[in-house]
Amino acid sequence: MRTHLFRRHLLATTIVGGALAAAIPALAQTAQSSPGANEATTVDEIVVTGSRIARPNQDSPVPVSVITAQHIEATGQMNTGDILRTLPEAGVSTFTPTTTTFATANNGVTTVDLRNLGENRTLVLVNGRRHVAGVVGSQIVDFNTIPTDFIERVDVVTGAASAVYGSDALAGVINIITQKDFEGLELSAQGGITDRGDNENYKIGLKFGSNFADDRGNFVGSLGWRKTGSVYARDRCDRQMCVDAGVTSARDQVPGIFSSYIPRGTALIPRPGGLGNLTRVVDDSGAVVPYTNAGFGYNRAAERQLYVPEEQIRFNGQATYNINDNHRFFSEMSLFHGRTSSEIEGNPVGSDNIYTNEFGIDQFPDCRDFDGDGDSECRYGVPIASAIVPTALANAVRAQNPGVADSDLVVGFRRRINDVGNRGNDSERSMARLVAGFEGDITPNLSYELSLNYGRSDYDQRTNGDVITSRFKDALDAVIVGGETVCRDTVARAQGCRPIYVFQEGGISKEAVDYFKASTGLDAFQEQYIVNGYVNGTLPNVSPAGDIGFVIGVEYREEEARSTPDPLTQKGLATGNLTPETRGAFDVREAFAELRVPLLADLPYAQALDLNLAARVSDYSTVGSTTAWAASLEYQPVEWLKLRSQYAVAVRAPNINELFNAGSQTFPIVTDPCEGVTLLNGQAAFFNTRSNIADPDVVLNSGVDASTIGNAVAQACMLDPAVVARVARDGGFALTQPEKQGTTGFNIGNPDLTPETSKTFTAGFLFNPRWNDWWSRLSVSVDYYDISIDDGVGTYGRQTSLNRCYENAASYVPTSPFCGGIQRFAAGSSVGALNQLDIRNLNLAVINVEGLDLKASYSLDLNDAFPAPSMDLGSVSASLTYSHLLDFGSTAFPGAASQTFAGTVGSPENEAVLNLLYARGPLQATVGVQYVGEADTGHFNEAWKSALPSMTFVNAQVRYELNERVNVYAGVDNVFDEYMFIAGTNGDNGQATGWTTFPDVYDGLGRRFYGGFRFSF
Repeated sequence: MRTHLFRRHLLATTIVGGALAAAIPALAQTAQSSPGANEATTVDEIVVTGSRIARPNQDSPVPVSVITAQHIEATGQMNTGDILRTLPEAGVSTFTPTTTTFATANNGVTTVDLRNLGENRTLVLVNGRRHVAGVVGSQIVDFNTIPTDFIERVDVVTGAASAVYGSDALAGVINIITQKDFEGLELSAQGGITDRGDNENYKIGLKFGSNFADDRGNFVGSLGWRKTGSVYARDRCDRQMCVDAGVTSARDQVPGIFSSYIPRGTALIPRPGGLGNLTRVVDDSGAVVPYTNAGFGYNRAAERQLYVPEEQIRFNGQATYNINDNHRFFSEMSLFHGRTSSEIEGNPVGSDNIYTNEFGIDQFPDCRDFDGDGDSECRYGVPIASAIVPTALANAVRAQNPGVADSDLVVGFRRRINDVGNRGNDSERSMARLVAGFEGDITPNLSYELSLNYGRSDYDQRTNGDVITSRFKDALDAVIVGGETVCRDTVARAQGCRPIYVFQEGGISKEAVDYFKASTGLDAFQEQYIVNGYVNGTLPNVSPAGDIGFVIGVEYREEEARSTPDPLTQKGLATGNLTPETRGAFDVREAFAELRVPLLADLPYAQALDLNLAARVSDYSTVGSTTAWAASLEYQPVEWLKLRSQYAVAVRAPNINELFNAGSQTFPIVTDPCEGVTLLNGQAAFFNTRSNIADPDVVLNSGVDASTIGNAVAQACMLDPAVVARVARDGGFALTQPEKQGTTGFNIGNPDLTPETSKTFTAGFLFNPRWNDWWSRLSVSVDYYDISIDDGVGTYGRQTSLNRCYENAASYVPTSPFCGGIQRFAAGSSVGALNQLDIRNLNLAVINVEGLDLKASYSLDLNDAFPAPSMDLGSVSASLTYSHLLDFGSTAFPGAASQTFAGTVGSPENEAVLNLLYARGPLQATVGVQYVGEADTGHFNEAWKSALPSMTFVNAQVRYELNERVNVYAGVDNVFDEYMFIAGTNGDNGQATGWTTFPDVYDGLGRRFYGGFRFSF
């Protein structure tokens, strides 16, 4: 019996103690209460994440990191996702309050990404059951909907777990275990603020619970409110690109950070022959002068919000009722409502947003012979005859285009529409989740669980500051009637049109704004239904080494989602991108099984050898049948050492967005490989000068490059009928500036996708020496992991599609994956130019990540080390989690070059978290240290490439128990105010727009303080 106890203690202390300070307070208690030689103890069997088979304590066949309620309290964090993102196993999250400051959707959402493999490949469970997605159309859970004060622990398993829990668990599983059987009333509150006086945050929580029906039932509930304030770049001038109020140092460090979309407006003066446009400004004196960043540039930091403020209210409840000694009813309810309000500088609107060609494609001003009558005319801009065009500006346009009639002259513009006010997204998110079921014992060796799980997420967003393009265009063309400047179109005038003076700061009246402003938005929901049932049992006396454990179960799941933009956005009538409605649904039927077979037990050098098997067969309405399986061995040669290894094959079925996305519009910048192509004596070739956006005639007159005659790319291009038509018309293929910049495209789902598959291998050991009392306090685990994903859902990329489509004559197949999304103008003045480049999801990518995880913990009663009979010296505990990334790379599609991300921002080779606790009587002090290793930024932008040093962030908290009812605490995050400064504020280096750091990797808020209390009634 004593051997089994040591074995169970080994597993509990190593896995729990080695997790990210998995509740350091609990470690001290564990060390102090470890059974001695003459003590007896009772070891309960529970179900741990990674398997549904009940096991002693934390006996898991795979590495599990555990974060307990005590550790959550010691961080002072208000969001579970913020805690999980500090794990070395966690990667860079797509959605955080610092990275969605002006997202078109999902403002305020907080997600977790394990191993940097993507949130869609991380499965989130609550009490072992799926949670409805918070990002509509995906399987990504919003951690805002899971309250920190209702959690007993969080188990994190990295690596494939689809055989146990189903699709999406390629990177791993996060399982939130909530508190149960609570009696009493508990009030808690916390407040905090940064040392710069922003990001103020508050929360109030009330937890209550009671037994009922003669203690046969228990209900526990939690009601919480939370509010978090914003952060603006203008309040962070020591770390942002501020130039207001005389602050110039940051501007001097990084020139060229200003936007040419300015409140006074810039003019785009077209030059003849498609030579492009001159950028000019009408200054305070009325003169037309060249635009410069230094003289006129707009500093967006003055209005840019860096952190999205939010307000949330939630309710969580759980009820259990013992029907009899063998059967129990259980239920869970979660309700959440959150609001966010983001803000960013005014809308940048240009004439290319307002004026389109005959195909509806946005265009810059262009002057050439459009109608073939031998005379040039200018299009796609404000008529210079409009009364809103200053005389000096009209004269400047005439000077550039002599001989062209005023009726054929236009001028373009770029303007910051601050007159409308800042752009902003006001969004509301709601979530409801209800679980009900029965569990119990059928026989002493056989138990069951049957549950129904319903969840729904709703998202509603309203965006301010947008413009109805047709009305804006009406307001640009004005005439003088009876001494009053009015809109030329009488119908528009009757509807409220007022002229807008885009070349003058403050030149747009409130009445004009009321006419053309647009309030766009998005309405979306996702709904989930799950029926799950399984039996969990043991087969005694079958194996001489112990009972065989097994699980057999079935599951049925339905998912439905819809995302509906407002009518203006669906039709592309506002300045935002055209986005149609996306809706879709699927269902899946699954059967799963697990088997744990003890092979050896209580033998010399084989105290335990167990084989674990798991499998799941699924039938999706979208992708058909899939199979996932896993096999692992656990070998414990002696009481202080355990070896374990697992090989697993997992699957992820594509989600609703990946399958059914109707198309989200974008305006890509690409290089046409066919530019400069021509024919010489019937053979395809390129001109000496292939591209010159200032003057297409330079290309056509540069002469043919003899070395390119018969060039493979040129031959492929001359198989395209649209390119052939352009060459036949002009003698060669040379693009104008508007044609280069006028390409649009859509990102489209693909209902023909197949599942992703992964193969995961892990191997490691658990070490808990029993040589003496000092050594027994040490727990260490080391695990190697290798995760490889095939058929990853991705896209070729537009430039790649172009390059591969026209790689050679054989590659030009109009219906191929590379060529299928390429649409050129088949006729008209822009014949042959790229009109639309669509990309659709395909099963392409191969991804591999490989590394080592180390977890260690040690606890010590100081009185044992330094005997002091007259006083209590307290206890100290330490817990370390360290990850070393050996390899992280991907191949985007077959034949593509492999990319390596190990050692780059977000994927450093070394990461660690160290947590320290000192406890003495009612006093508890904790220190958390997060280490982020050196990284390289080159994979974002070669022009800004730099090597970033390692960073260390320190957090501290002191907690004091005034009496058995009242507990107070105070803490400081980022004690030393560390900040990783990176130049650029427009995502130049891949960072979130507006930031001068990577806020999803490094702490961007700086030093901040918090304090709170918990009062128990």
